[in-house]
Amino acid sequence: MKNITRKDIAEELGVSVSVVSRALNNSGYVKKEKRDKILYAAKKMGYVQNPIAIALQQKRTNQLLFFCDDLTATYYNQMYHGMAREAKKKGYHVLAVMNETDFEMVKSTMADGILFPNETVAEAYASTVGKNYYLPSVTACFDPGHSFSKAMPTVMIDNEDIINTAIDYLISKGHRKIGMTLPFNYGYVDLRYRFWKERMKMEIGEDYKKYVIDVQQNIRESNERMGMPDECSPVVEDFLYSDLFYIGKEIAEYYVKMKYRPTAILCFNDDIAFGTIERLKDLGVHVPQDVSVMGIDGVFTRDKYTPRLTTVNMYPERHGAKCVEILIKVLNEQKYKYVNHFKVSVSEGESVRSIR
Repeated sequence: MKNITRKDIAEELGVSVSVVSRALNNSGYVKKEKRDKILYAAKKMGYVQNPIAIALQQKRTNQLLFFCDDLTATYYNQMYHGMAREAKKKGYHVLAVMNETDFEMVKSTMADGILFPNETVAEAYASTVGKNYYLPSVTACFDPGHSFSKAMPTVMIDNEDIINTAIDYLISKGHRKIGMTLPFNYGYVDLRYRFWKERMKMEIGEDYKKYVIDVQQNIRESNERMGMPDECSPVVEDFLYSDLFYIGKEIAEYYVKMKYRPTAILCFNDDIAFGTIERLKDLGVHVPQDVSVMGIDGVFTRDKYTPRLTTVNMYPERHGAKCVEILIKVLNEQKYKYVNHFKVSVSEGESVRSIR
């Protein structure tokens, strides 16, 4: 079957190829009646525009790249969904790149801009390929103190705000013995732990140390027995897989052996909280009757567990959508702010009870 060209349409209608091109590209003046005839003929004849040619003509691909190799983590998965939906509304597509270090590929990939899941990945790009290769970029960010080697618009969620929101809520329910989980020693764990420690020292002094749930050593020893990697995010067939539910089980095991048990456990994220609650059930500990459990993220799976999880909701889909909104403003040369603050709030479930 012959590929229909613009020349074929021009010959069919007895007009010039340049007129057909202007009508199909919606660029330049063409009388409405003539434009409608050209568009109708193109559709009837089965003309399909070459996307590469269109991109070259318009200097726009309508494609955005999202560098994130941990889409098994529910938060980033939902963030991507929010990005994809917002982009679709505005005529764009978001392509996920599940290799956070393959920045060289941007030089050979047709895309208008880049989205990053956090400031760490964004800085890795900005300090390498991004130094000399300009492609508009926006990143989600969770550390207001982070500085980039090359300026980049951010959609900011402050980890200090997250921790204080959680502690304020738990205190309002009568909890003062608030435990904090330390599942591993990378990512935002240290940052959230530092903010928790600062706040709890203000609330209960040095007694805060009694309620640290540090399972890092437990996880290392358990992984050694099972022949697993040191961390719980092994690479499986070149893709990162985070087994956060497993970490939650280790937290439950640690909790039942504690000499000084907290009345509420603040988990690093929702996925870990789910694992904690499910393992506590197996151990005969009831949530929230015996201990309250609170998460951080606000992922959709919280509706699938009993009791329904109380969490600090970071609205991952809205977070992703906001990143896309800012990036498209950059691409369209519209006004935008470099730092866009994103608010969190508590989504109540049944996993925290009042002990007042």
